[in-house]
Amino acid sequence: MLQSHVAQCMRKKRIPEATMERMLSEIRFPAKPKLLGSSRKVEKGEKQGVLTAVLYLAPHELSKPWGGGNVCPHATPGCIAACLGHSSGRLRLESSRNSQVWKTLVFLHARTVFSTMLETEIHAHVKKAKRKGLTPALRLDGTSDTALGEFWSKAFPEVQFYDYTKSRSKALRWAQGDMPATYHVTFSLAETKASRMDADAVAAAGGNVAVVFRTRDPAEFPKKFIGLPVINGDETDIRFGDPRGCVVGLTAKGSLAPKDTTGFVQEVK
Repeated sequence: MLQSHVAQCMRKKRIPEATMERMLSEIRFPAKPKLLGSSRKVEKGEKQGVLTAVLYLAPHELSKPWGGGNVCPHATPGCIAACLGHSSGRLRLESSRNSQVWKTLVFLHARTVFSTMLETEIHAHVKKAKRKGLTPALRLDGTSDTALGEFWSKAFPEVQFYDYTKSRSKALRWAQGDMPATYHVTFSLAETKASRMDADAVAAAGGNVAVVFRTRDPAEFPKKFIGLPVINGDETDIRFGDPRGCVVGLTAKGSLAPKDTTGFVQEVK
């Protein structure tokens, strides 16, 4: 049973007993666990010939009360507060939180099991895409910021991987061509001065920057931002189809982003 195996691994890491008890009593591990999922936005890609699957881990430290950890090392207060990983669509549901948490616990504490499961599901996703005559694509950091995408893109060169990141080094490496050809990275602007400096560096290197604007209408996006042309990122989730050197404009979604006061959500001027 997956839950007992994860618990064994957590005990070896000397996770506090009280945390263990909470995990065992509150987190439900499915009888037939599945790591990859989807969303309404990525499903739009099928009309453009792309079949995307997404891995949703528990964003930032959401899994910590049950023995998890931080899967968003570059998160800022603004993005944590407004994160769509817990405030939008189906991800607001308790069942989604439970799913994110058990996946994160397996990722952090039972990596061999996690890798075996993920490899099997990627193979299945590729077969499904081929049956439908679609290009297989994967976002392994749907609600996290890890190294999973780059790692697995080397193992599955027939799959297009893509992610958003707040890591300056990761985004710059992509912009400078130091990433697998099948892995696309978009830098995500946060509210801090450091993030703005990182975005400027990525833009100067020819990379792309995602920006959340305080509007629900993409027609209100500015024509340019940080010196780059702004495209409508809400039309599709296929970021690897974006032109290089652009700002990917995103409307403020979910229950929290429209109320942001940190500066994470940029004002439309």
